[in-house]
Amino acid sequence: MPRVLNLSVNTMLRNHNSDSVRRLIHRFRVLMKVLFRYIAFPLRLVHHLWRTLLRLYYDSRSIASRRRFQRIHTDGHPERVAGSSQPTMILPLSNPQPQVSPSPGPASCSSRSLLPVQAPPSSSSCVLQLSPAVPVIPQSQSSTTFEPFVPSDVMRYDKTPSINPENNKYKFIPPKTTDFLDPRQQDCGDWHACIHPEGALYFHNPTRGIYTDSNLQNEDRRCKMDSCVDEVLALTPSELQLCCDKIELVVQLAWNQKSKVRICRYYFIDHDKHLLFWLHELPTVKLFCGVQGVEKLSHIKYAVEHQYWQHCEMYPNANLPCARLLKELKEVVVHASAETVTTDVSLSPFDGDELSKILDLIGQLGENIGDTYSICVIARFMRYFVRAKFFNFCGLPAARLDADQTVYKKKKRNKLILVLSWTFNVAMFGAPQSHMEELRRVWVDRSINSPRWKNFNSKLSTEWSSITIYSTVMIAVDVSFLAVPSVSSQNSGSVPIISTYLSIFCIVGSLVVSLFLTRQNRLYGQESADTAVDFLTKMTGSAFGTKAVATVHGLPYAMLLWGMLYFMLAFSYQVFTSTPTLTLATTGSACGLVALFTLWLIYAARDFHISTRFLEWLRASICKARDPNTA
Repeated sequence: MPRVLNLSVNTMLRNHNSDSVRRLIHRFRVLMKVLFRYIAFPLRLVHHLWRTLLRLYYDSRSIASRRRFQRIHTDGHPERVAGSSQPTMILPLSNPQPQVSPSPGPASCSSRSLLPVQAPPSSSSCVLQLSPAVPVIPQSQSSTTFEPFVPSDVMRYDKTPSINPENNKYKFIPPKTTDFLDPRQQDCGDWHACIHPEGALYFHNPTRGIYTDSNLQNEDRRCKMDSCVDEVLALTPSELQLCCDKIELVVQLAWNQKSKVRICRYYFIDHDKHLLFWLHELPTVKLFCGVQGVEKLSHIKYAVEHQYWQHCEMYPNANLPCARLLKELKEVVVHASAETVTTDVSLSPFDGDELSKILDLIGQLGENIGDTYSICVIARFMRYFVRAKFFNFCGLPAARLDADQTVYKKKKRNKLILVLSWTFNVAMFGAPQSHMEELRRVWVDRSINSPRWKNFNSKLSTEWSSITIYSTVMIAVDVSFLAVPSVSSQNSGSVPIISTYLSIFCIVGSLVVSLFLTRQNRLYGQESADTAVDFLTKMTGSAFGTKAVATVHGLPYAMLLWGMLYFMLAFSYQVFTSTPTLTLATTGSACGLVALFTLWLIYAARDFHISTRFLEWLRASICKARDPNTA
């Protein structure tokens, strides 16, 4: 008998455990269905957004780690607009190349120079002519390939590290040492080693007026350089020969590892016209930096002049008319300052505070004008302002006159993209549209205005910081609401609990995205507009264009509002389903009044007016229906 009782008790316990397990599994299935029904799509969206932001974060870190010049930022146009499709144009040389007689053999390095080197001239009107008796090697028979390039492509800031920290040659300084010049720098032949104010080492041949960043401390390399220079000068017409302080040459040697061919990259400088010129066709992809619609030579002149000023900054020539250039720069800065003070749509690449500092620097330069330091300063500022003229299509009938003005024709938009953008805008409470308007003032014609970019990023940082505070408060409110006894005692599938869960998910998403965007903004927002161009070009490369960036920027605000709405749904359901009639009437009236005033404010301050266009369309349709002959 006891054995039978024990069996029955065990059977009952097993049945009870199996029932509880079944109920637990059933509740878990219900919970999973609810989760998949309500938050599957938001989770996939947040996951995709998180992966995209991480990829962009590491891309921007790699871009910001490179050392570059501070780029020019004009009214929506930075110095570099990456990723835009620009057709390749070729700049031809107006003067025909002379016929060159072939040489029976390659140039000899022992000759040091194929051209006779004359003594330094006493006046600037001296021209170095090519002797007609000297044989010249045509490019088809020479082992050197000539490539035209621009000063922005000079390999000065992208050199590979070559210093071995383990090599310590001098452990002691010899006694009575008063000369600290390197023996290699003393024995460079006709080339003089020069030090740029930034610290870079370059070489200058004052007899011919030639500059190079190639290291010529090696005699064999100097021999190759002289040979390349002679071949370039042999191709130069007589009217474009090197002239002291008027026409100069920059040469850079390179080596092609695949074809095993020596490359001689070069460009000529015309100081009288503030321009560069080449003996071969120059592709304009890097010269235009992504600016589309370039059709006039008068427009291309500003792009070439920008490169000229960059050359003057990299290779300062003390013989330039510094006083006249300083006066011209002062006039440009004064005009830009007046424009910045009197209008909010100034095309100046600098804001008011920066222009004031530039004027102070110009005043300091007036006392010590003429050295290499002052030339570098003048050339750098002139480079910025000339670049602004190129990006603004200066001198053309369609020139940009305001920072908000676009110079390109509008393209037809895809209707599907418009519908999706409108849907996202409504679902995110108009946040993408407001950010889109701000972004259009900064990102004009796929380029950035530097002063506006700084203000834009400061506004974004302030907005996301405040959203972070609100999100933290809302998380505490949601968790406190779940701890209320009347709420915690309800079934897990009730409306208040599910709505509160969804509210917590939205608030956490808003908090995470706002923190991530704030850090991202510190990376690409505080550096330079050039880094921002790379970031925005990648973000706007999709079919949605700038709307994708505006949507990402509006995510923290939208998710915060969705979290508040879900909390209000849970709180309202809890209040209106478990309160007496008197309390229900009082709270219902107050809630309706608050909702009415809130909706009225939202309607009055809305950024888009759909009803106006709909009413206009409806009136036009009614008029056509009444009077068919009006069409």
